Amino acid sequence: MTTSYTREGLRPEVRALFDSIVAARPPQRELAAAAMRAADPLLAMMFNAGAPTVAREEEIRIPTPAGEMRALVFAGEPAGGRALPVLLYMHGGGFVIMSPETTARITKQLALEAGALVFSIDYRRAPEHPYPAPLDDCAAAYRWLKDRAASLGGDPSRIAVAGDSAGGNLAAALSLRLLAEGDEPPAAVGLTCAWTDLAMATRSFAAFGPDDLLIDDATMRHWRSCYAPDSEQWAQPLVSPLRGDLSSFPPACVVVGGIDPLYDDGVQFAERLRTAGRAVELHEYDGMPHDFMLFPALAAITDASERTGAFLRRALAAG
Repeated sequence: MTTSYTREGLRPEVRALFDSIVAARPPQRELAAAAMRAADPLLAMMFNAGAPTVAREEEIRIPTPAGEMRALVFAGEPAGGRALPVLLYMHGGGFVIMSPETTARITKQLALEAGALVFSIDYRRAPEHPYPAPLDDCAAAYRWLKDRAASLGGDPSRIAVAGDSAGGNLAAALSLRLLAEGDEPPAAVGLTCAWTDLAMATRSFAAFGPDDLLIDDATMRHWRSCYAPDSEQWAQPLVSPLRGDLSSFPPACVVVGGIDPLYDDGVQFAERLRTAGRAVELHEYDGMPHDFMLFPALAAITDASERTGAFLRRALAAG
């Protein structure tokens, strides 16, 4: 599937979702971080409807140079008493909003489908903590897991990273940072509706961004100004991973929605990986909006979750 860059023939389930968003929106929209974060508990309640039950669910603290970082841990039953592979997950939210709670259903599903011990981290958010603070937290969590995963029932020789939207940016940027610093990269990377280029100059952004109900132009530009306020930063690979050297990038699974302003961010990233000779799976979902895997009412989430989980399971089994 290649997007038509139009929302014509909008799927009934997506139209119903958009209608509910319009009905719930306040008459005056406020982009201040505190005001936007006030909706996080409601988002968590909505996104987590129908979340699966997992055998292990707990909250831990991960030490970092900036202080302790909270993380939610999810896992299914260990297979034959063997240590589980590890998945480090970064939530979306434009680097500004949302939390591990808002993606708990996704991370529980990945724990079961990938057969992994999932650590979903509460990295510091902008604008209080702009780039590189969130990425620093991701790197600290990854290195801590390499050292400590065994004590928590995980296999430190088998670690993957994943994320959605801005969390996908962090997952990709973390992989590039580890490679640049001479560290062992993750065994695999899962990217869902990832924001890979902060220049926001793609055809899909021009087509869908002006009036998108989830991540319109004004919202995205505001989030970008919070995370990377200097336009010169947007060309840096650790801010815009699409601009990076992908010649040694780990095997990747890229999921995109056909009416997402960030559609091209994902497709172009997958194309660049293929051109670099890297292993990549690209899964496109016609008519699906940004971060559609968050919305339980959309049927495509089952297939996307299963494909991502199967990819991670295979990659982690190979070590």
